[in-house]
Amino acid sequence: MEKDFGYVQDVEADFETGKITAIIVPGSNKIFTLGSKNDVVIPWDKIVRIGDDIILVEI
Repeated sequence: MEKDFGYVQDVEADFETGKITAIIVPGSNKIFTLGSKNDVVIPWDKIVRIGDDIILVEI
């Protein structure tokens, strides 16, 4: 099953370790709406591979 969430709009980070903990993509086809209830938070440990124009995520 494929789903296009759109572009990464933000990241969550642990400032003590300096590591990214999650990426945030807009939900419901909303772009440029930071902090929306519909945003999709994808934990970093669910990211399988990052390419030039796609991020493969394990759901």
